[in-house]
Amino acid sequence: LAMAVPLVEHLAAGQDVHLLLLTDGEATAAIDALNGVSLSSWWAVRHAPAAEGYPILDQGGVSAARMAEHATALTSMSAGQPGTLTWHDGHLPDGGVTAATAYTAILAVADLIAPGGPVRIKGHSPIVDNHPDHVACGQALTQLSIDDPARFSDRRHYVLPAYWTDPRLSQVTHWWDLPDTADVAARTLNACRSYGAWAPPGRLAVGFHSIHASFSTLMATPKAMTHL
Repeated sequence: LAMAVPLVEHLAAGQDVHLLLLTDGEATAAIDALNGVSLSSWWAVRHAPAAEGYPILDQGGVSAARMAEHATALTSMSAGQPGTLTWHDGHLPDGGVTAATAYTAILAVADLIAPGGPVRIKGHSPIVDNHPDHVACGQALTQLSIDDPARFSDRRHYVLPAYWTDPRLSQVTHWWDLPDTADVAARTLNACRSYGAWAPPGRLAVGFHSIHASFSTLMATPKAMTHL
């Protein structure tokens, strides 16, 4: 949701938005907290899955829960908007994305939606981020704009809330994208809330168990940080 604000703004402007999930998030460390192996600082009580009404999760189970949260978040952002939001799955291995595999996946979606035509591309930062999958995504976006500037010169990288005060920001020209209406801010908040929904067995708040501090930061001040 680092780019939730501009995503909602594009939908409000009647544009077609295509969202590519490179992975299903199956390797999230939140699985240990949900299975009662470790303690989530957000939940603050050790989980007991059987007593709480859900089975011990494997990677497939936690991935399904994450995708359910994601689908609800997308609906929160897009419902009733004049633009369209289409979801694409890359199904790359969580924790095993490379710049090359991300490049191929992004190019495939671009070719599907606008064969040979220009496509605005947005994604993770290759500089201000620590997750290797995110860095690989950012590197792929950069390489696409180098290899085919006629198609991919309109490129933006988004910085996750966890890095909004990161010293590496001095390496890039960055700026804030603030909600242009109260509706945009509300939709961003509602999308965040989707990741904190707790209703076992299907809704397990995987997002908040995983990165609750980032959600809290974004919900306190809905905005997006961007760099080229």
